[in-house]
Amino acid sequence: MMSDISDIDLTPIREAMAGFEISPRVEPNEAIDLDRVFLPEGHRNVLDVKRQLVVGNRGMGKSFWTHALTNPAVRERLALAYSFPRLANTDVIIGFNGSIRISGVTATIEEIQAARKAGEDPELIWRVVILRATRSLRPANAVSSFIDTLDQLKASPGSYAEELTAADDAMANSGSSALIVFDALDRFSHEWGQIRELTKGLLLTIVGLQSFRSIRAKVFMRVDQFADTELFRFPDSSKIRNDRVDLAWNPQELYGLLVFELMRQQSAASVLRVLASRLDAHSALPTGGHLNAVPREQEALVTAIAGEYMGKNRKRGRVYTWVPLHLGDAANNCSPRTFLTAWKTAAEHPPSPQRQAVDHLGINEGVRRASSARLTELREDYPWIDLVLEPLRRQFVPIPKADLFHLWRSRRVTEVILEKTSGSGWLAPIGVFIEKDSPDALLQTMTSIAVMEERANGKINVPDIFRVEAEILRKGGVAVPRRN
Repeated sequence: MMSDISDIDLTPIREAMAGFEISPRVEPNEAIDLDRVFLPEGHRNVLDVKRQLVVGNRGMGKSFWTHALTNPAVRERLALAYSFPRLANTDVIIGFNGSIRISGVTATIEEIQAARKAGEDPELIWRVVILRATRSLRPANAVSSFIDTLDQLKASPGSYAEELTAADDAMANSGSSALIVFDALDRFSHEWGQIRELTKGLLLTIVGLQSFRSIRAKVFMRVDQFADTELFRFPDSSKIRNDRVDLAWNPQELYGLLVFELMRQQSAASVLRVLASRLDAHSALPTGGHLNAVPREQEALVTAIAGEYMGKNRKRGRVYTWVPLHLGDAANNCSPRTFLTAWKTAAEHPPSPQRQAVDHLGINEGVRRASSARLTELREDYPWIDLVLEPLRRQFVPIPKADLFHLWRSRRVTEVILEKTSGSGWLAPIGVFIEKDSPDALLQTMTSIAVMEERANGKINVPDIFRVEAEILRKGGVAVPRRN
């Protein structure tokens, strides 16, 4: 039985939740301060310097971790929280992050594109990047420009191995390491063919780093790009492909993040500590950004904040399980930004409940708002997504695959996508790039980015998080709001 908490004023929690500042994305070269860093237990392998490939959908944290790793204070916290003592003595350099701004030795889009346009081999290009990153760690060492380093390697191909071997030996003797991080690979070009060549060259190059003891690279890659099997058609590709880490958030981690963000506000933190004490739910409060929550205690805290049910009784579902379920994509993942958006909206929803910080009415509205926000996010990476979902407007899902393909063909969806991506700066769906006018290839891309799922009975479903904003119907699902 839950302890009596009726005398606790939850207004500070509601106000802190309503005041969440949810940034649309982490920009290239953005500084990540220690107080922003929450440490999900499931991200331990993401931050293991030995794991060289991390795959994640939009908004799951690829760019966040890329830039957070460059902060020495963050690395020290990670080393302690995840028992990676080596990480505290690791220098992190960004090899590429999609920036056009010159920042240290990080390669810019223009440098990469110019070298490729000049016919330079992709592996040579990335050797230049890695060599410059390694040279930057030498005390008082002036690193030569990208083009000068490129010319040096062309004139003396063996200098790459020689310099890296010497640097590796020096680091091993001093107990230090270097990690070179790559993000935003889709910004290499506006055309998948060039992106594929450069990405494959990068993967080939970093596999070669496995022979060194103290020099490693970490690549953050989009889920749809990872689905391109051509990237891994080279010897030893299994060493990186099979050892990849999938970047995701489970419900317990998402609720941990919610509480972490609330505790960044002193007034809300004070109330949460009182609640946790009264409910004997101390484990639900992150410590030093790290969470080791007992699920029962975490659920008790969430129930105190938002109520137990999504209505008057259990028929509508329990809040604790209902929210992540209805915010999840086809892979049962929910982005942290989406999750926080739903709760922020719930806290803003009038009228304010008397005994809770938020109620089921606000949460329902939060899911609808989060659906809109999530599609807006995905449009940046996948600008063709509305063309794919529009034919399903006011249709019921799950839908037979044949019916879906008929809707797509009747609207010439793949043809229109190819027309719009030609010279427009759009990247076509990777499946359509490979197989052109193929509804099946388009569906494969939609499943790879977890916007659609193909069920065992052959029917295609669209999860609530995308279905609601796209005005796709489903019996028993979250209601689709009527447009004015």
